[in-house]
Amino acid sequence: MDSTAIKFRDSCLETLKFLSSPTEQKEFASKVEYIDYKSEFACWWFDDLVMESLPKGTGLISQSFNESERFILWEFTQFFDQNIDSHDLQIDELLKNPQWQKVVEAAQVAFEKLV
Repeated sequence: MDSTAIKFRDSCLETLKFLSSPTEQKEFASKVEYIDYKSEFACWWFDDLVMESLPKGTGLISQSFNESERFILWEFTQFFDQNIDSHDLQIDELLKNPQWQKVVEAAQVAFEKLV
């Protein structure tokens, strides 16, 4: 795996770890203000990391993760996509939201499988 793939993999895992941690999300929100944290976090996953290209993935995803890892990422991505809605939520509302709590739990499971 070349250095670009390693950096991308680390970035994906870091984002997944962040999504799995309400504590990190709250800490981030204390430093950076958004109208809707859920949309921002979803943007990081879907737009910045291009996870909607799974299960095949982009060339970089394919270089950074093996087939079984891409499947784990794909399962999480599908679950994430199905459990976000269009309501703007501040961080305290987001962390209390049952759908978001399920996303956090799914991120925890996926992260543990990948590390």
